[in-house]
Amino acid sequence: MWRLMILAALVIGTVARAAEDRSGKDPRLSTFRTLYQGSGFVPPGNKEVWQKRARELREQVLIAAGLWPMPEKTPLNAVIHGKIEREDYTVEKVFFESYPGFYVTGSLYRPKGKTGPFPGVLCPHGHWANGRFNETPEKEIDAQIKAGVEKDRVAAKYILQARCANLAKLGCVVFHYDMVGYADADEKRFPHRKTMTDAEADLNLQSIFGLQTWDSIRAVDFLLSLGDVDKERIACTGASGGGTQTFIMMTVDDRLKGAAPVCMISAGDHQGGCVCENNALLRIGTDNVELSSTFAPRPFIHPTATGDWTKDYLEKGYPETLGVYRLFGAEENVKAVRFNAGHNYALGNREAMYNFFNTHLKLGAKEPVKEKAFEAIAPKDLSVFTAEHPRPGNSIDGPGLRKYLAEMASRQMEGIRPKDGATLAEFKKVMEPALRHMVASSLPKADDVTIEHEGDKVFVSRAGSAERLPVAVLRPAQASGAITIVIHPAGKAGIFGGNGEPGELAKALLAKGHLVAAPDIFMTGTLAGPNPMTTSKVEFFAGYNRTVIANRVHDILTEVAAARKVSNEVNLVGLEGAGPWVMLASALAGDAVKRTVADVNGFEFASVKDRADANFLPGTVRYGGLYNLSALAAPGEMLIYSTGDSDTSSLTAAYTAAGASMKCRVEKGKVDVVEWLTR
Repeated sequence: MWRLMILAALVIGTVARAAEDRSGKDPRLSTFRTLYQGSGFVPPGNKEVWQKRARELREQVLIAAGLWPMPEKTPLNAVIHGKIEREDYTVEKVFFESYPGFYVTGSLYRPKGKTGPFPGVLCPHGHWANGRFNETPEKEIDAQIKAGVEKDRVAAKYILQARCANLAKLGCVVFHYDMVGYADADEKRFPHRKTMTDAEADLNLQSIFGLQTWDSIRAVDFLLSLGDVDKERIACTGASGGGTQTFIMMTVDDRLKGAAPVCMISAGDHQGGCVCENNALLRIGTDNVELSSTFAPRPFIHPTATGDWTKDYLEKGYPETLGVYRLFGAEENVKAVRFNAGHNYALGNREAMYNFFNTHLKLGAKEPVKEKAFEAIAPKDLSVFTAEHPRPGNSIDGPGLRKYLAEMASRQMEGIRPKDGATLAEFKKVMEPALRHMVASSLPKADDVTIEHEGDKVFVSRAGSAERLPVAVLRPAQASGAITIVIHPAGKAGIFGGNGEPGELAKALLAKGHLVAAPDIFMTGTLAGPNPMTTSKVEFFAGYNRTVIANRVHDILTEVAAARKVSNEVNLVGLEGAGPWVMLASALAGDAVKRTVADVNGFEFASVKDRADANFLPGTVRYGGLYNLSALAAPGEMLIYSTGDSDTSSLTAAYTAAGASMKCRVEKGKVDVVEWLTR
């Protein structure tokens, strides 16, 4: 009744049992990207290709930050008070709500004796001790003066105030704001490196990185709310962690017209070591050079230093960015400089920024612009909360903010639940990019998939990839033309019985004329191995690498594309816990899969409590869980069983909206899979 077949050519042969078929180690079990590596970015030769890629990168960053779709912009309720007068500028104290009860705090510098509207400049500060209140120790000041890195002792002591004061002197409105957990930004409730760092936060895409990115977006809103700010001249500059926040804003906020990330971007080293610079999904397949290049053709400068990881940027990184700007004919809009100094935002870097902004923000100062002396403000006098303006009573704590963010995400998902064809299309515009970036994969083109046979063994791989998936292929005596791919936690061994013969499901499918293909996918069968999430010890692993389930979905999509090279009728079956993997793959496969069958085994992503769980996938709870994500498969035929008491209404709603309610069958218990597949 059945014979084995080489998938590529439909040639009858023999395939050894899974236990005897060894293909070697999966490189994904031992080779990982870390935060100390770039992605090898090379600019494309075509502007349109780059513009598409830039849109995808913007999606990726916003999704990683938990900001896709954008949250509701609630009232800022900004309070500006405590003006401090200087000869040619003023400094005021500011706090406003980026989320209800979550406060952004900072200092607002304004020109004095000039006529606006003025350029607005955001100044995120980076990881200097005490943040906005930073004071350089006297010994370090002496060393910097001696080395020529600084010339003025006041500026050397207050390097963050120095740039803000001088930008104000040049005619800019400057908002110097706190990173979460620094200075006035509520370190007690939101300790910078200890907030939202667990697996549950990843599942919900809640993070310090996301909070700071949202704070920066709202900081632009704040600047634009001021009557003396020119909305067409908004810029951002910061060093180190502030440099990261600068190029993240360069990627996601097109209101910025100029930027100066300082001492942060490198092509093959240190991408950022803090929780505010990393989050799950953020740099999979990309790096800081590529992200900052999305700013093209808008002007930006990157001052670098010989004493940190930016030392080679002019040779490795800047040429690639310049190549992107060349696509727009805008090479004059990007610049990099290097100073013989350590990791800093020191005088040379500051003056490079002043001159660049003078040109591109049209400040009108005589060049070269040199830093001027200023009268510093004691940190105690910069605190925004005073007896007259205490921290507001509605200030939210960590658990309260997490609850608010989760409820907001739930409202967003409910708000886009499909009701008809038009709303289904809008639903997919949000959910398809989200899932695609969560698994960092998509259905490959036929030409990008290779089917190889070595003797009686079959392997499937993607072009340019070291991943090779061993596949057991069974061909019926009387073929109907249909191929059914069976995914099992045991890999291809899952379709065989204890005697090495095809199991009951495979026999029944063969009897109905279906070709049966069963691959070993990531960490199953001959590709089994330890979970790299726990064994690799890589910091921020899921920010640079796919998780286990993401790799499995990636492999299933590879297998689907390979099957489509042979047949236009491809079905997908996930058994004994593989059901969720198959559901996510079908959601991204579109009409490449005719029918999907998934044994859910009662699973829900909300049940994942640890990153060591093989089904840990950041963002799954944020985007409504398994059934909301798999609703992308509508109107493809789908049978979901063993759901238990899970709420599957989001899935069935999508099928109803597609006018295909009969194509989706959901069962709490077991069903006859073959009868449904071959009906």
